[in-house]
Amino acid sequence: MRHFTILVATLLLYSGMSGQNFISQTRKVFANFGTKTTKVVIPSTTLADLTLRDAVSRLWRISPYEFCTFEEYEKIKQDTSYFFLLRADGMYKKELEPKIEYLTLVKGGPEQKNGLYSSHNIINLPLQQSDDLLGENLSVIPAYVSIIQDHIYGIQQDITLAFKGTQSYSDRISQAKGRKILFSKEQIGYNLSEEDLQTLFNGSASFVPGDEIEKALTKSSPDTVVAVVIKPKGESRGSFCYKMIISADNYKLLFFRRHKIGKSTPAGFTKEDIRKISVPFLF
Repeated sequence: MRHFTILVATLLLYSGMSGQNFISQTRKVFANFGTKTTKVVIPSTTLADLTLRDAVSRLWRISPYEFCTFEEYEKIKQDTSYFFLLRADGMYKKELEPKIEYLTLVKGGPEQKNGLYSSHNIINLPLQQSDDLLGENLSVIPAYVSIIQDHIYGIQQDITLAFKGTQSYSDRISQAKGRKILFSKEQIGYNLSEEDLQTLFNGSASFVPGDEIEKALTKSSPDTVVAVVIKPKGESRGSFCYKMIISADNYKLLFFRRHKIGKSTPAGFTKEDIRKISVPFLF
């Protein structure tokens, strides 16, 4: 899907005006969210778009929603009575091409005449590598649909969450206590043995094949949390890698971090990530 590109500045952050007017405008946007229709842009019959369509049909509860084509989106994208949920390629300022595709929620308005670069993004969640034809991470789409709604509910209760970005999702790992946690070896960015993993997580963590993580998400496995890593296309140095922990049974985002890939910091969970994630399992 190459119709949309966003310039990524941050994630999970509403961007708009500044100062007091920004706070007032943001409060109004989220307070009125449930009264406006969310248009879910489905431009194709690819597996990714069909998976998004199914997930929204099953799980979207926070507002009225309708599906629309890319052509319909182009006609109504400046209409402030709509929000738009869509898949979009993302680029940071220094990148020459998109490396990661995101699931993005944006507010309709005149800003969109210049494209998603200047639109009011509500939330951007990393989904998969750009131009990914295999769809290896599509099992996270239902979880993302729930996470986006939880994010909006949370901001309606506490407007400061709109300004904290991913910081508010880095300290929820305590909710994983008492559950089993699944990683795949490929998700770890350093040499971590099975024995050390068991010690760090007090016997509650396991290395499993990637399809076991997908199965846990798909089947909403009870008392289970799973690791998710989104790597950029080509795993280019200087691009960002995203690391998440998601509860499989109720689709809560319990941990979210990113780091810039470099020679000493390959893609995957770092030692510091694993240390932080393991803390609730030790007590």
